[in-house]
Amino acid sequence: MLILITVNLSSGFNDFVRSTETKHLSETKQQLISLYQQNNSWQPIIDNVQVWRDIVDPQSKRPPPPPRPRARADEPRRNELQNNNSDGQRLKQRPEPRPEQRLELRQKPKPKNERQSEPPRPSDFLQTGKRLSLYDQKKTVIVGKRYLADNELSESIIVNGEIIGWLALKPSSLVENSPASEFLSQQYKSYYLIAVAAILLAFIMALIFSKHLIAPIKLLIGGTNKLIKGDYQNRINKTTHDELGMLSDNVNVLAATLEKNQNNRFQWMSDTSHELRTPLTVLRAQLIAIQDGIFVADEKRVQLFINEIDNLSHLVNDLYQLSSSDAGGLTYQKEALNPIALLLQVIENFSAKFENNTLTIDYPSLERLIENKRCNLLADNERLRQLFTNLLENSCRYTQAPGRIIISAHCDNNFVDILIEDSAPGVASDEQQKLFERFYRVEPSRNRSHGGSGLGLSLCKQIVEAHQGSIRALDSALGGLSIKISFPVNKTL
Repeated sequence: MLILITVNLSSGFNDFVRSTETKHLSETKQQLISLYQQNNSWQPIIDNVQVWRDIVDPQSKRPPPPPRPRARADEPRRNELQNNNSDGQRLKQRPEPRPEQRLELRQKPKPKNERQSEPPRPSDFLQTGKRLSLYDQKKTVIVGKRYLADNELSESIIVNGEIIGWLALKPSSLVENSPASEFLSQQYKSYYLIAVAAILLAFIMALIFSKHLIAPIKLLIGGTNKLIKGDYQNRINKTTHDELGMLSDNVNVLAATLEKNQNNRFQWMSDTSHELRTPLTVLRAQLIAIQDGIFVADEKRVQLFINEIDNLSHLVNDLYQLSSSDAGGLTYQKEALNPIALLLQVIENFSAKFENNTLTIDYPSLERLIENKRCNLLADNERLRQLFTNLLENSCRYTQAPGRIIISAHCDNNFVDILIEDSAPGVASDEQQKLFERFYRVEPSRNRSHGGSGLGLSLCKQIVEAHQGSIRALDSALGGLSIKISFPVNKTL
């Protein structure tokens, strides 16, 4: 800003000085032409330099001498004695003025030579007249510098087509200690002082405001450093409501998410190790008993080993599928299909198992929806088959015999809803949504004694969500648990 101001001031002021000097040069030239035409020579200037000064610098005129003081009215005697003539006769004394005459004298206008001078012009401030020089037609100096070449600007004075002289000027910008240079110098000093004061003020204000601005940043840095060290329980105190405040909220959300993920990871590792340890403990105990001769490795004992190994295999397979789903490893090859037809196929495969467990299954509304095109979805056939298999396996495993299972469905222009209800035992309302958490089991009715790893419903939830659907647990009208699945219909099919 200081540079722009100084450059602008210097350029503008120099232009102003040049225009003022050019104007003064032109006016002086016209007056010199008039003087020469009146006298047909430069003799008046040669004889009296004051004529030149009156033309180039009107303010240099000397003021007239002050008027002599008048005789006081109370001194008639003194005037009489001083004005006696040689033969002793007294001159007639001027009569004393009356009061009204005194007022008239005081109010009498001043003569022209006593009037106030005109206001100064810019050329008077720049003292342009002192830098003007006059030369005759032979370029011989009349007034000013000795040689015409000593001046940077010069103009010829022409009368009736004949050069009668030369008027020259040395610009103010080239004169040492000129009023213009002094004026610019003073202005520059003022601007430099203002700039220094502004910089100091800005520095002081920056120090003050920086403390206010840096305080929430320091809190953010401290909070993120604690997150780096693993302290996910730490939270940042929000001190502002601007972007830094929003950033503090986001960091707190991040800390809460990391804390939750850490707890879930610890819980996952604990549950996984517990689930793996149970069948391994059973196998080890059986093998040690056989080794000590307590048990005999007969067909029944071998079948027990096979069952425990199958449980381990199912558990490892479920863990693999969940980890693959978390990492995006489960691939989905979606195609247009009717989920009701696929559900009927899975029900047919479970018919023998339902009969062995003394469970009756009813699905009165499914067959009429097989040909309904509104039920078509864009879905993965194998993943939906896995979903329905896990749900029916869950119902078959936990429903007490004799029991009942009812499967119904409904299609509209927006969703395909599938409802699987079973009879007792039921699940408390506050535990129903926890069924989809990994390794979660309801005690005591649906516990580990029924088999399973506690991962089936969690895998079902991931499959449904991969199809942009929803799954939830509800109370069943049969006294047990009801699982409701909703898939959005793809209207482009």
